[in-house]
Amino acid sequence: MTDAELIAIARSAGSDAGRPSTLDAEVIGRAAEAEVLLSDPKYARGGGLLVVIDTATGTVLRVVPQL
Repeated sequence: MTDAELIAIARSAGSDAGRPSTLDAEVIGRAAEAEVLLSDPKYARGGGLLVVIDTATGTVLRVVPQL
């Protein structure tokens, strides 16, 4: 999967989790599972999400709020 595809999946998961306003996105880990960090610059802390995605299937495994 490309970074753009992973970010799109992560943003969808963030929206489903009630955090649709995550503007910045970065793929920070890639292997069998990819980690995508979503953040919003208007929040100094507590506005981000770490989304873990299975790269083979595109399934979201975990959505972890970042404090």
